[in-house]
Amino acid sequence: MDNLVGAYMTWQANLPPPGDVDITEESDASMFDILGVDFFVLAGYLGTAPNSPSVAISFQVFEAYRQYHRVCPRLSIQAHVRALCHLHRVPYWKGLVEQFSNTYDVYLTILHRIDMRARTVLKQDTEEWRMRNACRPCLYTLEDEPALKHSLLVTMDGNQSLKLVDSVFRSGTALADSRTARTDFWLTPEEVDRFKDEVGHAKGDATGSGGGGDAAVEGVEGDDAAPSPEEEVTSICVERWRNAGPEARKKMFALFAVSGVFVCLCRHGHILIMCDMIRSGELMKYALALINKLLEVYGPDILVGYDIGCEFSKTLEHSSLGARAREKRLKCIVPAFHGHSHNRGCQVQFLPLYFEGAGKEDFEGCERLFSESNGLAPGTRLATPFHRHQAIEEFAKFWSQQKHAESGTCVRDWSLTCTDVAAFEILAQKLRITPEDCERYLTEERAYLAKRKTEPPEVAAKVDYRKKDIARIRTRARTTFARYSLVEEEVLQMEEDLDIEIRWLPGSPEYTQGVEELSCRKYRCALDHLERLVIQRMFELTKLGMSGIGYKMREKIGKALRTRAEAIRNALAEYNRCAAALKPARPQLEWNDIMEMASLAEFDLLRDAREDVREYPWAQRLHRQAMNFHFNLKRAREEIDRLNVEIPRLFTSLIDRHLDLKRAIASTTLTDPALACELELRWEYEDRVSARIAARLYLTSQLKGFTGTLAAGRRLVQAYIYANVTCLQYDRMCGM
Repeated sequence: MDNLVGAYMTWQANLPPPGDVDITEESDASMFDILGVDFFVLAGYLGTAPNSPSVAISFQVFEAYRQYHRVCPRLSIQAHVRALCHLHRVPYWKGLVEQFSNTYDVYLTILHRIDMRARTVLKQDTEEWRMRNACRPCLYTLEDEPALKHSLLVTMDGNQSLKLVDSVFRSGTALADSRTARTDFWLTPEEVDRFKDEVGHAKGDATGSGGGGDAAVEGVEGDDAAPSPEEEVTSICVERWRNAGPEARKKMFALFAVSGVFVCLCRHGHILIMCDMIRSGELMKYALALINKLLEVYGPDILVGYDIGCEFSKTLEHSSLGARAREKRLKCIVPAFHGHSHNRGCQVQFLPLYFEGAGKEDFEGCERLFSESNGLAPGTRLATPFHRHQAIEEFAKFWSQQKHAESGTCVRDWSLTCTDVAAFEILAQKLRITPEDCERYLTEERAYLAKRKTEPPEVAAKVDYRKKDIARIRTRARTTFARYSLVEEEVLQMEEDLDIEIRWLPGSPEYTQGVEELSCRKYRCALDHLERLVIQRMFELTKLGMSGIGYKMREKIGKALRTRAEAIRNALAEYNRCAAALKPARPQLEWNDIMEMASLAEFDLLRDAREDVREYPWAQRLHRQAMNFHFNLKRAREEIDRLNVEIPRLFTSLIDRHLDLKRAIASTTLTDPALACELELRWEYEDRVSARIAARLYLTSQLKGFTGTLAAGRRLVQAYIYANVTCLQYDRMCGM
């Protein structure tokens, strides 16, 4: 393989082949033993066999497929080979696909070996170097820069598209392939399985029971014990999220040896770490293993976005990582879009809009990644474990390159900030409120929602007594005396438990109050049913608009939406009937009202029928709109503070990278000309990208109200020796 790498680099650098032999007329041809592989490589081709190949494929063809596949992961080798056959006007046959696939593996191995040599020269081959330098705005810490409340914003989630079918269920005999993943993107199964029993232990510590398996929603459905008031809010969130889509179920068909991947990204979209989900759904052990790695590498003050971050924070607290997470001040948050499936009590605690230091980040980077990576699924599901990892690694490297090229785009956040300022000032003047009032409204809403987490026990008992009393009367009319005696015994027991000396009769105050509470319960059930249907409709509408949804799936979703619309109308009519029966009557809702309430998660404000919240300012529509403007403005200011830190980091990293490549080129020009040529090619491309990023940073610096700086700093962990480089000098280096 080293000979192939050397020959490829020689061909790419257009250098004369090493050790040329002068063949004279007197030379005997039988004296020469030509190794065909090296011969083809030096000419720009790679043979399909080690010795005497009958087919050779040019490196340009391999590189063309590599680039096509990176931008279009759905493009398979078979499709590419078919296209080549048509271009060359030769008949297609399946053997060409196997030959291309095998030689393409060799080509990727050559590129990997070259990359390792380049990293060695650039001193990037140390342990965890990639993780510590994956994202320059996030991780390129400078000396004397302002401290941020959260040093790193990350998001993590599982995806079940990149499955791998078990070889047991495939036809034919599986070929042995001992090759493993080549990069450090992956956590090993052994590192993950360290936490396979954490959820059961956490549940036992928290509730006193020793049961429980390991699932993404462990402790919600697996335990019959009633949740405590502190746990009920987040448990409801997990239940709602499970019902919204089937991808979060904890079981997996035996057909799949690997059921997907669990990934962690920084806020700019760079993949930090990931692991395979093996024969299971989205278990908590995957999230815990990634958190453990984040704490080891990145240290304190990490803010983690996870779709069930509210529930996961409890699991983390009671796991073996709990003490470290508290010491390192690691916090969990719910992504902005996923937050719509959580109840309001959870949102005011975990939604980015209300979370200090979150800025304008939505923590939905995983969804954007999965929308692209899902294209890999058709080509990896029946691949070998090595080829699946290889395809995912190639995608991950290209994805990070794209995210780096896009890292100069900061204009949107600044322009949105100006809009929020104007909107809030206009509405605040109209309502005669201040930012302090909005902060107070949030505190009051949190207190209100915390107070009404559960139905008061005495109220529940009285309602149950009323229901039992009605059941007793109806049973007496149609059943035997024995049945009557059993119900009577239950009622007597309840009367004894509630210290009821005189049985409630129609017309008595207690009886009337019980009837009212029963109406309230019907009202809340109708409201819960209406909200669930509306939220499911929103998720189905969102999925219907996604790319990559097939015709049959669209038809199925469309049919479900039509059925759902009729069900929502019926549920709305039932809600309005129950709302009118209350004293005082609750407001009647229309279609537009419930759709807007679903988007703002305001159903919870109607759920407590014992207290009319309409009198509170924070429950009124205009005041809530003002609250949203205020907290958006507050988060935007935090975003500005973070951008003022990230922009110098990014600008400094561009200069350092430029100088590192130049030094590496100078050090290898005489000793390894082929490697110097490779570094030169990288420098040319990266400087074009850097010039574009620098131009975007300059545009950002020209925005009205810009408070940051473009001056280069000095990296905290390394001692770079260079003079103070101004923006103009850097422009000259980049050829702008």
